[in-house]
Amino acid sequence: MTLRGRILVCLISVVAISGGISTFIGGYLLQRHLGQEARNRVRQDLNAAHVFYGQRLAAMENALSYTSLGERFSQSVTEKDLDYLSPRLNRIYDSAKLDILLAADPAGHVIYRAHNPNLFGDSVAYDKLVSMVLKGEEVVSGTQLVPVEKLKKEASLLVERAGIQIIATPKARPSHRTRLTEGMMLCSAAAVRRPDGELAGVLWGGILLNQNYELVDQVRNTVFHDEQYRGRDLGTATVFQDDVRISTNVLREDKSRAIGSRVSAEVYEHVLEQGKTWVDRAWVVNDWYISAYEPIYDIDHQPIGMLYVGVLEGKFRDVTLRTLTIFGLITLTGLLIAAVVAWKLANSISRPISSLASASSVIAQGDFSQTLPVSSTDEIGSLTQSFNVMAQSLKERDERLKELTQLQLSRSEHLASIGRLAAGVAHEINNPLTGILTFAHMLHKNVPENSQERKDAETIIAATTRCSEIVRGLLNFSRQNEPQKKISGLNNVLEQAINLIRNQANINHINIIEKLDSTLPQLLLDPNQIQEVAVNLMVNAIDAMPDGGNLTIRTRTFDDHNFKWAEFEISDTGGGISSENLARIFDPFFTTKREGKGTGLGLAVSYGIVTKHGGQINVASEVNQGTTVTVRLPVTLKEKNNEQKNSNSGN
Repeated sequence: MTLRGRILVCLISVVAISGGISTFIGGYLLQRHLGQEARNRVRQDLNAAHVFYGQRLAAMENALSYTSLGERFSQSVTEKDLDYLSPRLNRIYDSAKLDILLAADPAGHVIYRAHNPNLFGDSVAYDKLVSMVLKGEEVVSGTQLVPVEKLKKEASLLVERAGIQIIATPKARPSHRTRLTEGMMLCSAAAVRRPDGELAGVLWGGILLNQNYELVDQVRNTVFHDEQYRGRDLGTATVFQDDVRISTNVLREDKSRAIGSRVSAEVYEHVLEQGKTWVDRAWVVNDWYISAYEPIYDIDHQPIGMLYVGVLEGKFRDVTLRTLTIFGLITLTGLLIAAVVAWKLANSISRPISSLASASSVIAQGDFSQTLPVSSTDEIGSLTQSFNVMAQSLKERDERLKELTQLQLSRSEHLASIGRLAAGVAHEINNPLTGILTFAHMLHKNVPENSQERKDAETIIAATTRCSEIVRGLLNFSRQNEPQKKISGLNNVLEQAINLIRNQANINHINIIEKLDSTLPQLLLDPNQIQEVAVNLMVNAIDAMPDGGNLTIRTRTFDDHNFKWAEFEISDTGGGISSENLARIFDPFFTTKREGKGTGLGLAVSYGIVTKHGGQINVASEVNQGTTVTVRLPVTLKEKNNEQKNSNSGN
């Protein structure tokens, strides 16, 4: 991917990620806030429904209490005056919208039933509310479960309303019931007393909640104001008998009320089994609602049903989706704007960088004359200026490298010429020297000891031997045999060389310091030739310290532009080499040692050996500061493989 493309992707990704995160967090917070608002609303709506439920019960209680207080009414109950009781109770029955209203004597026997006046004389003393009044209570009210047998005494219609068929409902708890056998009623009982305070009878009334929609529709109309959402009631209310809907305005798909359907097992366990109020989302018949449930208790404070209100979750979900859609459109708009800005910004950045890349390619091909105009003072401008400086530096380095290469080429040609000359001279001189040395030894044997002739013969032998050594050095220098390379350890080669010069160092009071890197890889080299190089350098270092000193031998690896070297250093603390002599130290026959101490060929031979190994030899020296000679040998592919094998075998 191009730089322009990466910049575009980066900027657009930042906007997209930040916009996506903002949309996600905003949607989450919005959904959480709306969900909390919806739960607070249904909690308040449930309180309102609870009030309506209590008001309905209180209205019936007040109607019975008011009726039972009249002196004429108590007298008619005492005297069982049906001519007065019948019209009076029928009026109360109709005005209070009761399903059951009856009067009983102090023993609990029915005197009159408003809905079924032909049935009387049976006892209602078993009823809990009647029993409480007979025991001295004035007025008691509550919710009760009334068996269908009792409802049959009032009207068959009440039995039909109470016996609701139970419908299988998804998410409801398992149950084998198919029909309700009890009705849930709002009941109230009031004492009827004579003027002297004695109990004259009991007035008992009730409203059957099964399939009575007045209360739930009152909650919907008053609390939710008949608000519709997508053709459905936004808010609903329900009265449950146990977990069965007996009064509701929750509708099925066919628009009929969901009578007989059941609440989910989760809500049942929370509300009826644990006695807690539920305020959360819940599955209601065929949709999700934000719902609130509370238990309904009977006169003994046992849970017998639930009161429910809820609002469609879809409205709040759609509000969240619409808001998220707006957030998404804003994010897309931001992406488009960011794309335009990113395109212009990418061009302003990539254009000069493309120029730098093109100029770099030209420099890579060897043309170091490339420069670029600096058109800004920002980082790109600084980079362009640095590029120009780099190009100039490369140009100057290239020129110096060419000069150095030419110098090395001249040196190599010079050494080759000297080598050819030395070989010829050595062959021409060697034969006469052999004859001189032979006759000198014969003469030495034939003259008397301590004679002048014997001393002259010894002088001839020493001089001739010295000439032979020079000739041998010339031959070694001229031959420069190809190295016989094999996998070897550089540290081992150096340790053998150290052993060869150790006695000479001790005699000259020189301390040998070894700093050999144990992690040095195996190298492909000629150990004999490299040992010769090391001995030459160590002997030179010893000769440079006639009064003693420190001889340091150090090995290590060195990385140079992804090329790996193994190198060793020979350092002394001698008098050093002057700058004018430093440039000539590799020339054959050049030496700074005293007469008769050296031939001047050791460094020249060492230079040739290291060069044939593909290595480098460098000398750093200051007068009175000592000299350091560094020999670098390449770590070849074979050497790297060998290093890997050694590492694996060690592991």
